[in-house]
Amino acid sequence: MTKLLEWLTGTTLFLAVWLSVVMNDLNLDIVKNNINIIVPLPLIIIALFGVYSIIVVLWRVYNFNDCKEAAQELQTEIKEAKEYLSKKGYKF
Repeated sequence: MTKLLEWLTGTTLFLAVWLSVVMNDLNLDIVKNNINIIVPLPLIIIALFGVYSIIVVLWRVYNFNDCKEAAQELQTEIKEAKEYLSKKGYKF
C-alpha cells in the first residue's frame, strides 16, 4: 500500500500544480509562452509512460533466461498431476 500512496501523492501534487498553472493562478511569463505544451502535459506524460512500459516489457522478454531444468521439472510435475487425476477418475 505504501507504493500506491507514493504514486497517489505524486500524482495529486503534479495535478495540483498543473491545474494552478492552467487556471492562471501563477502569473508567470514562462507559463504564457509555453501554454501550448503545458495544457496537454498530462496526456504527454501518460503516453511517454506507456511507451516506457512497452519498452521495459519487450526488453525483459528479449532477455528472458531459458531455464531448461525448470521446464523439465514442470513437465514432470504435469505428468504426475495427470496420473494423479486419472486415478481419481478425471479424463483428459
